[in-house]
Amino acid sequence: MPAAAAANTGEIGVHVGTTVDEAERLLILHTLEATGQNKTRAAEILGVSLKTLHNKLKEYSRARQDTIA
Repeated sequence: MPAAAAANTGEIGVHVGTTVDEAERLLILHTLEATGQNKTRAAEILGVSLKTLHNKLKEYSRARQDTIA
């Protein structure tokens, strides 16, 4: 499913070969986008604690900084 179509239906797709970590990252980031960056609501939708969500976001931020450096 094209990304634009997926955004309109509230669905995301992953390709075979996508790692679980990457699929989780995409799900979290798209859920945040769908909630207007409301972390409390995103955590509720994802079924994780707000602390877990914050930890994941810090992890993604560190990984992004490592690839830039």
